[in-house]
Amino acid sequence: MDLKELSGLPIRLDSNGYLVSDPNVCIDETRTRVLDELTEVYLDKTACRGAEAAYWMFNGVYLESDSLRLRQAPIRYELTLFPDKFIGREYVKSHGHIHKPEPHSGIDYPEICEVLVGTAHFFFQTLDPRGPSSSEAFYVAVHAGEKIVIPPGYDHLTINPGPGPMLFADVVALSCGGIYQRFKDAGGAAYLEVEQAGKAQFIPNPKYKALPALRKAVAREFPQFGLCKGKSLYAAFLENAGENWQFLWKPELFKGLFPDLNTLFNFD
Repeated sequence: MDLKELSGLPIRLDSNGYLVSDPNVCIDETRTRVLDELTEVYLDKTACRGAEAAYWMFNGVYLESDSLRLRQAPIRYELTLFPDKFIGREYVKSHGHIHKPEPHSGIDYPEICEVLVGTAHFFFQTLDPRGPSSSEAFYVAVHAGEKIVIPPGYDHLTINPGPGPMLFADVVALSCGGIYQRFKDAGGAAYLEVEQAGKAQFIPNPKYKALPALRKAVAREFPQFGLCKGKSLYAAFLENAGENWQFLWKPELFKGLFPDLNTLFNFD
C-alpha cells in the first residue's frame, strides 16, 4: 500500500502490514511496544504477556532533504503502526497516558494526529487513579486522511478497531513526554473496546468505581492551521514548524485558540 500521496512521505505498508520507507526517509528512533509492557492496562492479563509486538513507534521522521529546515524546529513528526489483532477480547490499543505538563505554564502539551491507514478510535477521559473513577469519557473515530487535535487535560489512548492494520502520524513538541503510571494504577481506561456478538463495542472497565456515560464525537477541521483533508500532516508540519503551531510547545496559548471541547469536536 503506497502512502506517498496521502502522507507526503515515500512510505508504504508491505503485504505483511509492516512499514517500509525509501532510503531518503530519516527515522531518529524506532521502538516496539511488547505485550509485557501492556499487561496492566488490558482486561485479559493472561493474553497480554510475552515479548510479542503489540505496536511500533517511529519517532523523529522526516525527509533527509528537510533536515536543515527542521533542525531548529521545537516539534517533531512521528508514526505509530498497529497490526490487525486482538489481545484477549480487546482490539489492540496503545498503553495510554496523559502528557507531562510544560514546566512554565503547568499545562500538559497538546498534540496533532492524522490517520494514514485504517480507522483509529481516539479515546479520552478524565481520571482519578485512586478510585479509580472518571467523570468524563468520549471517543472519536478518525479515518484515513482525517486529523484530530489532542487537547490538554485528558488521559488518552488509541485503538485499532480493524479490519486491517492502522497507521497514524502525530506531531508533538520535542519536550513532550507521557505519564503512563496513571493508567497502570487504574487497570486501563474507563471503557474497553471488545468484540461482542461479532461487533466492536465499548464495555465499562470493571475496575472503575464510578463511570460517566461514554460519548461519541467527530473531529473538526482547522484549515487555518493546515488541518484539513487534502493536505498531509507532514506538509502542514513543514509549513508550521515555526510560528503557526506555537500552541504545541506553548500550551498556554491553546485555550485562546480552542476555548472548549465543542471548538474541537462535534458531539452526537
